[in-house]
Amino acid sequence: MSADVLGKVLGKRTAKTHRGKKHLRDREPKVVEEGKTALIIRGSRTSQDMSDLLRDLFVLRTPLATLFQRKHEEHPFEDCKRLEQLCTKFDHSLFAFGSSSKKRPARLILGRLFDGGLLDMQEFGIEDFKSTQKFKPSHKECTVGSKPLVVFQGSAFDHDERMKRAKSLIMDFFGVARPDKVLLSGIEHVIVCTSLDSGSSPAAASAKDKILFRRYRISMGKSGSKLPRVELEETGPSFSLSLDRCREPDKDRWKQAIKVPKAAKPKKVKNIKTNELGKQIGKFHLGKQDFNQIHTVHHGESKKRKLRAALGSGAAKKTKADSSKEASAT
Repeated sequence: MSADVLGKVLGKRTAKTHRGKKHLRDREPKVVEEGKTALIIRGSRTSQDMSDLLRDLFVLRTPLATLFQRKHEEHPFEDCKRLEQLCTKFDHSLFAFGSSSKKRPARLILGRLFDGGLLDMQEFGIEDFKSTQKFKPSHKECTVGSKPLVVFQGSAFDHDERMKRAKSLIMDFFGVARPDKVLLSGIEHVIVCTSLDSGSSPAAASAKDKILFRRYRISMGKSGSKLPRVELEETGPSFSLSLDRCREPDKDRWKQAIKVPKAAKPKKVKNIKTNELGKQIGKFHLGKQDFNQIHTVHHGESKKRKLRAALGSGAAKKTKADSSKEASAT
């Protein structure tokens, strides 16, 4: 029996125990998905810098990551079936593959999976790498599993299609889960990705499609106001990403991957809108107002003027009533 046939037969097995059924239930699609987990794999040949980079990426994503330190002979751009099997086996939807060769030194591949198959992936060249261990140790380390703040700087992330894809992959890999609320004191570190805008100079042209990756630790102090004084301290890792090969996703699969289920969409409330900053703006519809019936406080000449007008109208009504009585008597 071939491996493909054996995989299909084993894939159709149904769970018989309570633990197995619970395991399959956890893998079923959900309306609100949990944080994506990543599989970090080492290639057949890796330099010391690439091994340190994979270890630093694993520390950044802990506990939502698995690190394979053994060598793997896979080449994702030639055949990615083995990677898909490993990600499906350990229930990962992201992967990072690091390798080094004479033709392509220090290469990092970031990819995403959807429905058990490869969705898209992009290869980056690593330059100017500086490990976390080479930075000065901080007196207070970041909490394990804390969500970083990811910032993208540069107009290329909005105009270049390849940079848009790179931004989406980096955001998925380092963004972890999206929280409902943000606690100010819980923001402990920030990842800054800067794109170098290309210009007319040769140096700017060579820096095109290059991303600077920096990580800082956030420390908040007293400032004498409600907002704290923020200081940044670089903690690493620090490196530069240069875009290389890329595998675009299929259009139909991409539409299915980004489709939002109806149950996850917020229900529309009448006359209430939410702007880009998340603030709610509402409208109130009132009936026609009669300004003569509005009770207001009157002072000075306006009060005397209204009193004289009221007395004058009362006297006019009285004379009119007397004249009507005389007319009826005659």
